[in-house]
Amino acid sequence: MSTDRRAGVIVLNWNGLSDTRECLQSLFRLSGPPPRIYVVDNGSSDGSVARLREEFADRIVLIANPRNLLYAGGNNVGILRAMSDGCTHLLLLNNDTTVDAALLDVLTRASAEHEDAILCPKIYYADRPDTLWYAGGTLSLRRARVAHRGIRQRDRGQFERLEETGWATGCALFAPRRIYETVGLLDESFRLYCEDLDYCLRARAAGFRILYVPEAKVWHKVSASLGGNLSREKIVRKWNSLRRLLRKHLPNPFARLLALSDFAITEAFRVVFGLITGRLR
Repeated sequence: MSTDRRAGVIVLNWNGLSDTRECLQSLFRLSGPPPRIYVVDNGSSDGSVARLREEFADRIVLIANPRNLLYAGGNNVGILRAMSDGCTHLLLLNNDTTVDAALLDVLTRASAEHEDAILCPKIYYADRPDTLWYAGGTLSLRRARVAHRGIRQRDRGQFERLEETGWATGCALFAPRRIYETVGLLDESFRLYCEDLDYCLRARAAGFRILYVPEAKVWHKVSASLGGNLSREKIVRKWNSLRRLLRKHLPNPFARLLALSDFAITEAFRVVFGLITGRLR
């Protein structure tokens, strides 16, 4: 990383001290110039702020929000602070992740070659460290279909090409600050889920690309904050956020109705199949 580049990593915490601690320890092992690490606490009630301040005071910038601003609001606070501190590149990173030591070196090199792009790494399941959770994504608004390429496949090198992809997951999303300066912040009207899809669609409309970078690697504890894939809260939030996404990016009401009908049918089959096979994550 050249001296005129400074990465900021934004980690959002909400009652997740143990996960956040593990995430931070992996960030401290990053190779290359150390990034500025922002931990944004979203009104936790588990003592996270005091413990994080006590354990990592000199190694992180700790921002304590008085209430839970959810994914978009919490990350926006971190994005604004990181940009005001002069960070040139920003990584939004879930607190229930750990990262490969070369992650930022790889992403900043890729960003130097592709300055017009949002970048997303290859992401594995934390409890199955050679099994893919995300190796690029596909998105069809007209069918309300969003998918992770390669999900649940063992990584055998089948997705090793740096290439354009349909969307970048907010689990680990890397972008130069000029994208935020051009596109704006995350849309806080989404109440969890689809914030990343919305942002990628807005970025693409503004002329930016979305690239999958397989050399960059992250491990993710899937759905740790909401209690698993079948929690009622998660299903309701996903449905409401999808409806908002379609209203925003698919203006034809008949097309939206068809898309939601398609989603409802396929999601019902997915849940039933997942219950039978145990393959819901």
